Amino acid sequence: MAKIELRIQSLEQLFDSLDPAPFHAKTLDRNADSYLRECAGEHASVHNLSINIYGPAMLEKSLDDIASGIHAHFLLASEQAEKRHRRKRRLGHMALIAGSIILVIALFLRTWVKSLEGSFGEVLAEGLLILAWVALWRPIETIVFDSWESRDERRLLIALSKVQIRFIAN
Repeated sequence: MAKIELRIQSLEQLFDSLDPAPFHAKTLDRNADSYLRECAGEHASVHNLSINIYGPAMLEKSLDDIASGIHAHFLLASEQAEKRHRRKRRLGHMALIAGSIILVIALFLRTWVKSLEGSFGEVLAEGLLILAWVALWRPIETIVFDSWESRDERRLLIALSKVQIRFIAN
């Protein structure tokens, strides 16, 4: 089981002090959020994660609030990541349609330009071929490659929204 260790002296170190919500709906401090994401991302498997929180014994009575706050924070973050992923996919599909149209037009123009004699026609024909393939570059990158990274982020956030949390008084 992969363990993430977190040392705190007060709840203010863990939660955003400007967030007026109760603990179960409170936002994590940016530093705590970043630390937990980075530590979780270093482990090959995010399924067997646990967080050991070390702190003064007086904080032990707040363990349920701490756990529900951490879980709620990462659940909200995973929902937001899912929405971003769907929006990117939708934009990627629209860009793929636009890129395909540009590809067809550029290839059609290329066949016409190739009929022109001289080096100008050859250069323009090659330029249109390059344009045709470049028009598909971003849609393919968005749909294929960005999806892998997005999937890993969403998997990590879901694991953190269910992570086992232990308190160890020091």
